[in-house]
This record gives sequence, C-alpha cells and structure tokens, in this order.
Amino acid sequence: MDRSIENILCCVGLRSDSHVVLEQAFRLSLATGAKLHVLHAVKSLDDDVMNTLRVNIRDKKTLQGLIRKRLDEARQQLEDKMANFWSLHGEGDESGATRVASLEVAEGYPAKVIVGMASRLGCDLVVMASNKHGFTASYAGKVTRGVLKRSHIPVVVVPPPE
Repeated sequence: MDRSIENILCCVGLRSDSHVVLEQAFRLSLATGAKLHVLHAVKSLDDDVMNTLRVNIRDKKTLQGLIRKRLDEARQQLEDKMANFWSLHGEGDESGATRVASLEVAEGYPAKVIVGMASRLGCDLVVMASNKHGFTASYAGKVTRGVLKRSHIPVVVVPPPE
C-alpha cells in the first residue's frame, strides 16, 4: 500500500525545545513535498479556575476578553517562535516559510485537540516532542502518549535536544 504524505501536522509547545520539532517537521516536509501545518494546543482552564473567574468577573464581555487574550498571547508567541525559526533557516528560501499552510492555536485537552486537528486538516503524519528523556514511548510525556493512543495516522516523536 503506497500512501503519500501530503500534509504534516507539527505540534509545538512554546518552550525552547520545540525548535527541534519544527526542524524535523520542516525536513520531512521538504523530503515529501508535503504542506506543513503548525499547531500549538493550549490546555483549557480547569473548572475551578473558570468558576473563580466567573464569580470575580461578572461582566461576560470582560471574561471572554480575558480568555481571548490568553489565546491571542499564545498565538503571538507562536508567531514569534516561527519568525525566529525562519530567521535561522532562511526565510527567503522558496521552500521555507511557503511550505507552512496553516498556523493554529487551539484550546482544549491537547492530545484530543492534536488528533482532531490532524483529522480536520487531512494530515498524513503528526510530528511532536517526546517531552521526556528516553528511547521508548513509556518515556513520552502525557500529551504524546495521549496522541499515540488516539491517532489513526503515524506519529513521529522527536526526542529532546541533548
């Protein structure tokens, strides 16, 4: 069975170790000719936190604005991270930033968000960090394990930089 890779979902955190994940996803995109979709999944606020906010911030527009600001700030950090990545990898290169088909910030349980986004975008491969040191999936972080359990497409787990 010959399955081509046309869309790759690259899942990045906002920590410094996401650079290696971006680099691996970009290399896979170049090698396969696939479009690259970059995603940062923001964990939803806990119910206790939301209840506290609702009690202390009675105005719904203000509360919604604060929640929106949280996602907007994550989006800005992701855009800054991508700008930094392209500055190191030659943004002027035609095969560089033009390979990125979408840049997304989504809120929810990260593993569920990642698998759902991969399905929605028609991705053939997910690239993400292990977030733990080690050689087996048992050393993968909680989100990575959740994606491995739920995913119906291959998942490339990138080890942290040494």
